[in-house]
Amino acid sequence: MLDVILDLYHHMAWADAEHWRAILAHEPARQDPDLRERLLHLHGAQQIWLGRWQGLTLPWPADADHESIEDVRHFAAACHAALQAYLSALKAEHLARDLSFTTLKGEAVTQNLGDTLIQVPLHSHYHRGQNATRMRALGGAMPGTDWALWTRKGRPAPQWPEVER
Repeated sequence: MLDVILDLYHHMAWADAEHWRAILAHEPARQDPDLRERLLHLHGAQQIWLGRWQGLTLPWPADADHESIEDVRHFAAACHAALQAYLSALKAEHLARDLSFTTLKGEAVTQNLGDTLIQVPLHSHYHRGQNATRMRALGGAMPGTDWALWTRKGRPAPQWPEVER
């Protein structure tokens, strides 16, 4: 199961990077507040879950700290780097461990780590679909990022676009 989970994260990083490349290359998308807000949400959720796995309660990322699309892109890079560092130390026996945390709505819950690890790539996949729809509405196009496409391409590593601060 660990191999599947790690593959999901490799795919998520590749797919997120592909979306970022398309968004940053299309000026209407760079300026779109809906895309910026959803990207902040997508990567914010990645950070919140990582914090839970590490036993931390992190605040939701503030819009004021990520005003530009470039700010959100830097946040995304930090999230993905931290996720990869965490995942590199993960062992199969950790997956069954119970994880207790408080949801953003204040509810105390317990779930096993493996189930929560699967949540993050699925959540990101959902929002990438929304971003693709928004991108088309802005006159742009998103590259295909389906799992099947990624595997046919040989499971490529992400190619993150560079942005200035």
